[in-house]
Amino acid sequence: MASEHLEEASVTVERPTPGELERRLLGDVPRWTREEASAAAGISVDSARRLWRALGFADVGGAAAFTDADVDALTRLRGLVDDGTLDEASALQLVRAVGSTMARLAEWETETVAELVERRVGVGEGTSRLATAYGIAERVVPQFRELQAYAWQRHLAAAALCMERLGSAEVGLLAAPLTVGFADLVGFTRLSRRLKGTALADLVERFEARAGDRVAAHQARVVKTLGDSVLFVAVTSRQGVDVALGLIADVSAEPGMPDLRVGVATGTVLTRLGDVYGEVVNRASRLTSVAKRNRVVVDEATAAALAGDPELMLRPLRPRSVRGLGLTSSCAVAHADRRPPAPAPAPAGAVPVVD
Repeated sequence: MASEHLEEASVTVERPTPGELERRLLGDVPRWTREEASAAAGISVDSARRLWRALGFADVGGAAAFTDADVDALTRLRGLVDDGTLDEASALQLVRAVGSTMARLAEWETETVAELVERRVGVGEGTSRLATAYGIAERVVPQFRELQAYAWQRHLAAAALCMERLGSAEVGLLAAPLTVGFADLVGFTRLSRRLKGTALADLVERFEARAGDRVAAHQARVVKTLGDSVLFVAVTSRQGVDVALGLIADVSAEPGMPDLRVGVATGTVLTRLGDVYGEVVNRASRLTSVAKRNRVVVDEATAAALAGDPELMLRPLRPRSVRGLGLTSSCAVAHADRRPPAPAPAPAGAVPVVD
């Protein structure tokens, strides 16, 4: 039934309405109320509501807002619980993970397409924003549906193998020895007050792109980005430091980018809901306050793991009192065959940013 509706929706529409764009994106026509969808899936209305909210969707009341695909999704989840593969709490947790991730992905994709629509409408390629968006959706949605499933499977395989390699009977599957890095743009708060919205967004996007590329190049993982900072984890201390040094080099080479400080710490880290927690994470973050511009500072555990590495140069720093950690010993690290990059000169006309 859903394929028939999708076929109907794929017909080119010269003057689409918002409802037609929604049907194009959903791939079907909403026809079920919440009560009808729950009954068709064989679950209670309360269970359906919990799953719907876990996915991050607002309550729809008595409107006919559900498609055949919604009923199919509820049926599949019910089957996993009924056959004992998942308990209800685990099912809700997995659903919440999917909902949270997909909400951010959808926002990101929509903003990117919106920028493309504006450019095309601006040069007369589209008759209207809505018609242009509809045309892009017709082409992009089927392709990216497959791409997202492919990427998810690849990341799932990588995460499972990493957990298997790091997990131990002593600390369990959700705790593992990792190296954590926290990279922080210098003076970002002051800079954000001076930049216009589009310029600030461009700066953040460039920083996140460089961070993602560099982390992936060293087989590490970006845990999260916070606009002016990025948190990443690596399996070994050398990997973590290579990411940190490479990221400083990448950002320093970007015109108009602020300088960077990176703190790196090693130890047992708790992983939960795609995030990482524990004293090691806090230590990596706090060490950025010790680092000078375009420098990497590591804790004692990381320094011990890197001791004797001929490609790196470690310089012990004077113990300093660090908020939340007390008196803390650390080391600056750099490549043995080159000097760390100096702070980048400010572009002509730029307002200097001080620490």
